[in-house]
Amino acid sequence: MTASPIKPSLKNPFDSSKELEFTVPGQASYEPGLYEEKLKEGFALMQRPFTAAGDVNRQKQHLKNRMTVWERISVLTDVPPTILFQNWGENLDGASLVTAIVSIDGRDVALYGHDFTIRAGSMDATNGKKLARLFELAGKRKIPLVGLNDSAGAYVPAGVGGLDGYAEAFTALRKINGVVPSIMCMFGFNAGGGSYLPRQGSFMIQPKDSFFGLTGPGVVKSVLGEDVTPDELGGPAVHSQSGVADFVVDDEVAALLKV
Repeated sequence: MTASPIKPSLKNPFDSSKELEFTVPGQASYEPGLYEEKLKEGFALMQRPFTAAGDVNRQKQHLKNRMTVWERISVLTDVPPTILFQNWGENLDGASLVTAIVSIDGRDVALYGHDFTIRAGSMDATNGKKLARLFELAGKRKIPLVGLNDSAGAYVPAGVGGLDGYAEAFTALRKINGVVPSIMCMFGFNAGGGSYLPRQGSFMIQPKDSFFGLTGPGVVKSVLGEDVTPDELGGPAVHSQSGVADFVVDDEVAALLKV
């Protein structure tokens, strides 16, 4: 028996609701040719970052009571964002990190967000370089930075080389500290670099159902033999008392509205 496909519970807010027609302006109606086909191929390629995760992975994110990175962006702004990405061929399905320039209350803001539906939002050298360039852009343009963090940390299959990305991102973030404000939102379960990079920001907002720490309860159990819950190890109750988290809110929407 074949499993029935899982339908997403939330629609991608940036998906087009109608079929687009690719034609030359002012031309008479005729059968689409090579030019129109290339336009369609180019448009499909540009949509890959939005659709790469697939319905099943988006559904898994929703079942955890979490939004996708695109849904989080849509809460922050009604204006379609300028997404900073570059496709290197038909095999690219989008990365686990989104960088963009968005307009919030009429003000330009540099924004990054981990896409947990792809590789658990993990970071590699390429993503780190991409993130560093966004930080540099924010500093040059003197615009605020907002981080939507939802990452499992470094991309393990990339090996030690994957940590180079964090080195670049850390350096760039430290350089703009004190130059522009940075507001970091913590969503989901963040570990490793996904935790200590955003802590370098100016302010941190943590929803009640989120976690961030250098490692998780499983590692604590295997190394120290101690049983500890995620909330006891890296929940908002701990971080708000230690001063790591500046604001504790009820959920993801409240965190985004706090920005």
